[in-house]
Amino acid sequence: MIINLSSEEVKIANFLGKKRRESARANGVKDAQVGKQNPINIDVDGMLAELAFAKAFNLYPDMTVGPRSGGADFTLSNGKTIDVKATRYKTGKLLATKKKTQQPCDYYVLAVVSDISVTLCGMVTKEKLFNDSNLINLGHGEGYAVSQENLDALIF
Repeated sequence: MIINLSSEEVKIANFLGKKRRESARANGVKDAQVGKQNPINIDVDGMLAELAFAKAFNLYPDMTVGPRSGGADFTLSNGKTIDVKATRYKTGKLLATKKKTQQPCDYYVLAVVSDISVTLCGMVTKEKLFNDSNLINLGHGEGYAVSQENLDALIF
């Protein structure tokens, strides 16, 4: 599912992504980045993915800036929680650190971000994601990975 974002939505994502990063660093939240991408771009991409997901499912995104570390991006009316994971790699996998098993969300969604559009590739449940068969080491320690072809349809 491809979600096109307006120029205003992209500006909002840029602003919130940068402000969230500033707030997190100023409040001592540890940066868990493992890739070599620009760290500001990672936070902006996360916000782009969240806005696209909200737009696709008629949800209100979290527009707050305060410090946060992990947790759900969305809580559905039935109480189920969702963590939206973003990547710029067209064939990217849905990735989660081992730390995510401590307070897991119910669902994890993979979003592939480009400049003005986001492809929502699919989702997995916490039970499917946090399976030892999904452990992988991409050079930064072990974590969980599910390839796009193994994601489930976005049905909540």
